[in-house]
Amino acid sequence: MMKLFQENVYADVELADNNEIAALKLIAQTAADKLGVDEQELKSGLIVREAMSTSAMGDIAMPHANASGIENPTVLAFTFAEPIIWGEAPTHSVDTVIALIMPRNEHQEDYHDVLDSFAKHMTQPADVAAMTASKKDANGLVNVINNWLPVTVFA
Repeated sequence: MMKLFQENVYADVELADNNEIAALKLIAQTAADKLGVDEQELKSGLIVREAMSTSAMGDIAMPHANASGIENPTVLAFTFAEPIIWGEAPTHSVDTVIALIMPRNEHQEDYHDVLDSFAKHMTQPADVAAMTASKKDANGLVNVINNWLPVTVFA
């Protein structure tokens, strides 16, 4: 089962450059340090994935990448002190990023349920309101995100 743990919540993060690339680099560095995996593999995976199609919906983005050398998926959540310009439109910004780092293994396809679940919740006004209300509260953010995760990820 995939869960967000409070030690993986980074609140009111300040970036020198408030843009998507700076945020993805920070996510890759943070995840690599925490998981003991290759930072460049994560950074490349996150950037390539976002270049294919943005993961942003409203003011929330959900970038994801696969990593060699891990056996369990990891969820990290970042809230930013200032909105981050995300994607090609300079007027689109996000202030919350939920990053998924998933093992590079035979279960990769099973993680589509996680992405589908988040996409469903990110289009529900009540769910988005709950996320917005919890952005300054790490416990609240953990609860909201864990409620958005499917109960089973893979068999």
